[in-house]
Amino acid sequence: MLYRLLLPVLLLLASVLPASAQSGADLNISPKRVVFGPGERAATVYIFNQGDAEATYTVELVDRAMTADGQIVPAADRPDIAVASALDLVQHTPRRITLQPRESQAIRVRARPGAGGEHRTHLTVTALPAETAGFTAEQAAREGADELSVQVVALFSISIPVIVRDSVADAHAAVENLRLVQGDTAQGVSLELVRLGESSVYGDIEVRQGARPDGPLLTAVRGVAVYPEIERRAAVVALPRALASGEAVTIVYRDDDARPGEVLASATLVAP
Repeated sequence: MLYRLLLPVLLLLASVLPASAQSGADLNISPKRVVFGPGERAATVYIFNQGDAEATYTVELVDRAMTADGQIVPAADRPDIAVASALDLVQHTPRRITLQPRESQAIRVRARPGAGGEHRTHLTVTALPAETAGFTAEQAAREGADELSVQVVALFSISIPVIVRDSVADAHAAVENLRLVQGDTAQGVSLELVRLGESSVYGDIEVRQGARPDGPLLTAVRGVAVYPEIERRAAVVALPRALASGEAVTIVYRDDDARPGEVLASATLVAP
C-alpha cells in the first residue's frame, strides 16, 4: 500500500537582504519594508516572478517577533516576546496571485490609525508548489505495495515588515560592546545595537577606517533593524581584511528610516 506524504517543511524568511529588494529562488519583492507615518494610509508592494514557469503565490499578514540575536520568528512561537501587532490595522489585496514568467503584480496595502505608538506585522508572500510537484500515476505504480514513500516539498517565503506609526518616530540608538572576533574565513567586529527611543530603528552598520565617523568606508551591512520588542540585538560584521595591531576603526550606525543619512550612533574600536 502506498502512502503519499506531502511535507511543506521548509519556510525561508528573508529579513536582511540587499537594500534594493528582497529576493530568493524565483520570487522577488519590492520595497524591502513598508512604513506608514502619521497621515499615510496607502502603499504598493510589487511581486515579481523571475522564473521560467508559471507560479502561484499566497499573500498574507503574519505577526513576527525579533529575538536578541536578530532573528525574525513567528510571534506565535515566542509568546514570551510582546509584539505590538498591526494585524487589525492593515489590509491588503489581492491575497492569492498567479504570475506568468517575468510577470509582476501590485499588492495594495492600506492602514488605519492605531492606538498610539508603533505597531507592526509582516507581509508574507509564499510560492506554492506546482501541480506537478507530487507523484505521477506511473511513479506511484512503480512503488512496492507495502512501501512508504515520502516526498518533501519546499515552500519558499519572503516576509517584509509593515509598520504603522501614529506619531513621528522616536529613533535613537547606541553602539556598544565592540570586540574583534575570528570567523572561519575572516575577522569580524562583534557589537550590540541598542535601541534608546520608543520606536524601532533601522539603518546601515558601517565600518570606517580611523577614529572618526567620516573616515574611509571599509565595509558595511545594509538594512539592520532593532524592533520595539527588544532593547538590543547582537550583530557581527565581517571585515574584508584583518586589522593590524593598534589600528582603529569606527562603527557607525546610520539611519535609513525617519532621518535617512543621519548618524544614530558610533563607537571606535582599536585592534589589540
